Amino acid sequence: MARRGSVGGRCTVVMVVCVGVLLGCLASQAYAVDTIFVGGAVVTMEGEGDVFEALAVTDGRIAAIGAEAEIRGLRVSGTKVVDLAGGALLPGLIEAHAHPLVTAVLGQMADVSGFTHESRAAVMGTLRAAAEETWVGDWILAYGWDPVMVPDLSPLTLAELDEIAPERPMLVLTQMLHQAYINTAGYEEVGISKTTPPPGGGGEFQKDASGELNGVLYEVGAIDAILGRLPEPPTGALELLLSLQQAKYAVAGYTTVGVLGARARNDNPIPLYARLADAGSAPVRSMVYALPAQLETEIAEAPAHRRFALKGVKLYVDGSPYTGGAAFADPYRDTALTRERMGLVAGHRGHVMYEHDALRDEVRRHHAAGRQIAVHVQGEVAIDLTLDVFDEVLAEVPRDDHRHRLEHNALITGAQLARAKRLGLTPSFFIDHIYFYGASLPDIVGQTRAARFMPLGSARRAGHRASIHTDNPATPIGPFRALRTAVTRTTRDGNTVLGPEERVSTYEGLEALTIDAAWQMFEDEERGSLRVGKVADFVVLSRNPLDVPADDLDEIEVVETWIDGARVRTSPWTWNNATLAVRVAASMARSFLLGE
Repeated sequence: MARRGSVGGRCTVVMVVCVGVLLGCLASQAYAVDTIFVGGAVVTMEGEGDVFEALAVTDGRIAAIGAEAEIRGLRVSGTKVVDLAGGALLPGLIEAHAHPLVTAVLGQMADVSGFTHESRAAVMGTLRAAAEETWVGDWILAYGWDPVMVPDLSPLTLAELDEIAPERPMLVLTQMLHQAYINTAGYEEVGISKTTPPPGGGGEFQKDASGELNGVLYEVGAIDAILGRLPEPPTGALELLLSLQQAKYAVAGYTTVGVLGARARNDNPIPLYARLADAGSAPVRSMVYALPAQLETEIAEAPAHRRFALKGVKLYVDGSPYTGGAAFADPYRDTALTRERMGLVAGHRGHVMYEHDALRDEVRRHHAAGRQIAVHVQGEVAIDLTLDVFDEVLAEVPRDDHRHRLEHNALITGAQLARAKRLGLTPSFFIDHIYFYGASLPDIVGQTRAARFMPLGSARRAGHRASIHTDNPATPIGPFRALRTAVTRTTRDGNTVLGPEERVSTYEGLEALTIDAAWQMFEDEERGSLRVGKVADFVVLSRNPLDVPADDLDEIEVVETWIDGARVRTSPWTWNNATLAVRVAASMARSFLLGE
C-alpha cells in the first residue's frame, strides 16, 4: 500500500509540475513580446506630458509602455529590439483628406504646376513639349495650371490650345482641380457641343459672349464629365499606380489616409482600395468617403484586419478660392491677380452648387442611412447653407455622435465654428493654403480675411477636435510642412506670418495629425495614440517634434513606418506590384495585337 501510495504521490507531483509548466508556457506565449522600441522618446499623444522611454508590441498591438529597464525586462528569445537612436516613436500620422489615386494618375501627366514653373512662358513651353512627346492619337494631358503661384499666368485660351494641338485632344487641369481647359479636338472627341446640357454637380461647359464654347470646364461636374470619357487604362494599371502612390504616404510617416471623394478615370475606383487591402500589402490604411453615385456599387464589409474601410460620403457645396468658386460673403478683391490671372469680374462672390432643398434632401438621405458625411466648404455662404441644412436634418432625424465633417473651411467664422460645435460637426483644415498661397491671399480676399484663413486656432478655442490636411495632389505630401505651417502660420516666401492669432502649439498640431484625425474617422479606439491594447501603428522620427524649434519642424525626417506591429515595405519592388505590372503588360500587349 505504501509503495502504491508513493508511486501515486510521485505521479501527482509530476502531473502538477507538468500542468504548471504547460500553464507557464501558455502564459509565456500569450505575453511573448514581438518587438520593443528603446533608445528614444515614446510620445504617446495621450496627454502632453506623456512621454516614455520604451514600448513593447505583441501580436500587432501595444503590450506595454514605460521605462526602458521595465520594457527590456519583457524581452524573450526572438524579441526584436528597435533602437530609436535618440529619435522618437509617435502614433502613425493620419492624412485626414487626400486623393491618392487622383495623385497617382495626375503624376503621369505633364507637370505645369507652380511648384516647377516660374513664368507663363515656361508653362507654355512644357505644354508644347507635351504635345510633341505624346504618342500620336493619344490625349495630351497636363496638370497643375496655377495662376496664383505663377505670377504672370493669364488664362489659357481656346485659340492657344488649338494652336498647340490642332488635331489631337488636349486637356489641362488646374492645380486645385476645380477648373480645366480643353481644345476643340477634345470637345469633338467626347461629343460636347455648345448645345450640350450642363453636366450637373455645379459644373459648366463655359461659353463666350456669343454663345460659343470657350475651352473652359468649370467645377468638378464638368471635369468629371470629360475624365469619364477618356480611354480606359490597361488592366491593372490603376491598381498598380495606387499601390505605388500609397507607399509614398508611408514614406512620409502616414499609416492612415482619408480618401475624400474617390475619383479617377473610371466611375468607381473604390474596389481598387479594397483589393489592395485584400492583397495584404497595402502600405497604408484607406478610409474612404465615396461620392454619392458610388454608393450604388456593392462593396463587401471589410474584415477588421484589412486596411480599408468605407466610412461615408463626400459632398461638394462650393469650389476653390483660386478659381473664384468659393462662395464668399463679401466679394473677391478687384486686383490685377483676380482680374487678369484668375479671370474674375468686380463684385464676384462665387456660388454654391446646391439649392437649399436639394442639399437638405441629399444630407437627409445619407444621415438617415447612418453614414458619416464630409462636406467640401470654403466660403461663409457655403458654410451657412451647410449649417442650416444640418440644423434642419438633425432636428428631424436626431443622431448622437455623428461626427459629420466640414472640409477645408477657408473663411469659416467664429460664429460658424460655435454653431458647428453645437451641431456636432467637426472641421478639417487645408492648412497648406497658408504656406503656398498665403502671400497672395491679401490680393484675393483682403488682409483682414486673409489673416483668418484656415482658422485652426479659433477652432480649438471653440472646443473642436480639428484635423489638418494637404489635400494631395492639390499640394505635395508633407505632414511636417503642414505641422510647421499650423504652428508658425509662415508663408512660403518666409516673409509673412498670416494671422498669428490662429497659431497652435506643436503638441496641438500633432493632435491634428494623429488622435484628433483618428477621432474624426471613428478610429480613435484603435489608432491615433499609443496606449496599451491599441493597434501598433507607428512612425519613427529622427527627432522628437516637441523638442524641435517651430521653424525647423519641416526638417524632421521619417526613419520608418510600422503598421500592425510590422515595418512597412515602401519599396516599389513588391510581389503584389510585380503581379500587377505583369497584368498591365499583358493588357497592353493584347490591345496592341488586337489593334484596339
